[in-house]
Amino acid sequence: MKVLLWLYLLPLSALSVQTFDLHQIRALYHHAPEVKRDASQLNQLMLQVDSGRAAPLLICYKGANEMIQAKYTLNPMIKLEKFNRGKVLIKKAIAHDTLNLEMRFIRFSIQSNLPAFLGYHDELDTDKQFLLDKTRYSKDLELKEMILNYLSALPVIKQDELKKLKN
Repeated sequence: MKVLLWLYLLPLSALSVQTFDLHQIRALYHHAPEVKRDASQLNQLMLQVDSGRAAPLLICYKGANEMIQAKYTLNPMIKLEKFNRGKVLIKKAIAHDTLNLEMRFIRFSIQSNLPAFLGYHDELDTDKQFLLDKTRYSKDLELKEMILNYLSALPVIKQDELKKLKN
């Protein structure tokens, strides 16, 4: 009986990513740290994501959204709450799929932009290496371009590392 229920629910969880426009989420995520209107739009989308039942990728974006929203919050206690809530969601999502390139990119982009005093840099080197090793094999051209553009703007990425990504 449990197997039948699980087989019934599995396709529904796969559909949860499809009911959201991933292209739109990616674009808003890219601009949200700098454009408050985009942050607000991303937040409206992510409020619809049920972190208990959604696909891991959406949970990861929801966590990243929490951290972005912390930037626009004035109250330091609420900032810290949002940051911690986001960190938990990202960790939860990646625990479900440790090999997901997009989620590892999200965590890397978050960790590479946070101030050191927050202490959320543990996976920075691991995720960087994962991105350098796996991006070139991605069939998702939009994601691949997003990662390449981000990494090429970082001073810590060497030119020979970028060349390997593009091949």
